[in-house]
This record gives sequence, C-alpha cells and structure tokens, in this order.
Amino acid sequence: MNLLQAFFIVSGFIIFIIAFDIAKRQKFNALHFLVFIGIGIGLFIFTVFPNALNSMGHLFGVQRGADVLVYVSIIFLLYFVLLLLNKSEKNREDITRLVREIGVLEDKLSQQWK
Repeated sequence: MNLLQAFFIVSGFIIFIIAFDIAKRQKFNALHFLVFIGIGIGLFIFTVFPNALNSMGHLFGVQRGADVLVYVSIIFLLYFVLLLLNKSEKNREDITRLVREIGVLEDKLSQQWK
C-alpha cells in the first residue's frame, strides 16, 4: 500500500464519519447523504481495486477511468453551486420581505404616535 492509497482510505473514513454525523443531526437531505456515502464507497473500491477505475472508464468510452471521475466531479460541483445560488437567492428574498414588513410596521407605529 502506497501513501496515496492510505490517504484515500483515511479520507473515505472521514467522509463516512462526517456523512453519518450530519445525517444524524438532519442537516441535509437524503440525496446529499447518498452522494457522500457513494463518494466514500468509491474511494474504498478504487483504492482496493485500482483496475475497477479503468473498467469504469472503458464503460463510459474514455481512455482512463480518472477522466470519468473528473467529469463526474465537475457535474457535482455545478449541482452544488446551483444549490448554493438557489439558497442565496431565497435568503435574499426572505430578507427583502422582512425589511418591508418591518418598514410597514414602523410606519404604522410612527403614525399612531402623531
């Protein structure tokens, strides 16, 4: 076992621990939990069976299996960026609504004191 394989195994354990801890606290939905578990299992499989990565690459029609991992990583990064943008936009709309409600409430209070 080389140093890179040891790093992947330790990373896989850390991902499993974090995924189960966050799922226990119910901080994200089941899809995110399955993605994290899939990444952890993938790390273990590709560490123990390095030829499985090349087999997966041939299955998708690319020369190297690592290319498939890069493509999948890009897709997941884009997905999570879209989730963050959606959450940011929702927070901005909530803040705008809250500021408007506070403004209307302050206006009503100031008119009562006149």
